[in-house]
Amino acid sequence: MSLRMAYAAMLQFVRTRRGLLQQDIAVRVAHSHISQLEAVKTSASLEVHQDLAAALSLNPVTFLALVQASYEHKSAREILQTALQELEELALLDELLPDKPKKLKSPQMEDSERKREAVLKLKNEGYKQVEVVKMLGMPKSTVGRFWYADETGANAGDSE
Repeated sequence: MSLRMAYAAMLQFVRTRRGLLQQDIAVRVAHSHISQLEAVKTSASLEVHQDLAAALSLNPVTFLALVQASYEHKSAREILQTALQELEELALLDELLPDKPKKLKSPQMEDSERKREAVLKLKNEGYKQVEVVKMLGMPKSTVGRFWYADETGANAGDSE
């Protein structure tokens, strides 16, 4: 069984269990889209999923738990217990979570930062530039850029 099939089955199951017709839950989602979802001809976006869950008077997570339970041939309780255990292991069960992604450094920027720190550490330990070039296996120009950027306060995160 596909996840799309499980989604269709649970949408239809919960809708009919609540005694609703497709048009009854077609508030923010077109009736034709609901029909296509139940016929396994399309998938729901996160926004559509949220709208359908609301129309079914369910929390979106509750609805997804039912879908996953159907997909895995398990009870909703088993799925939710697994989710609780995973959140507990991640120490996220009671934590307030971010509502938008952070701007992270690119891998190149992180690599450049590591190189910069290595150069400056050796510089502060009293090594000469020539020695640092050999020790770290970096081009002389890269070591020089980090070496002198520290003295001038210039941007040390420049990539190579």
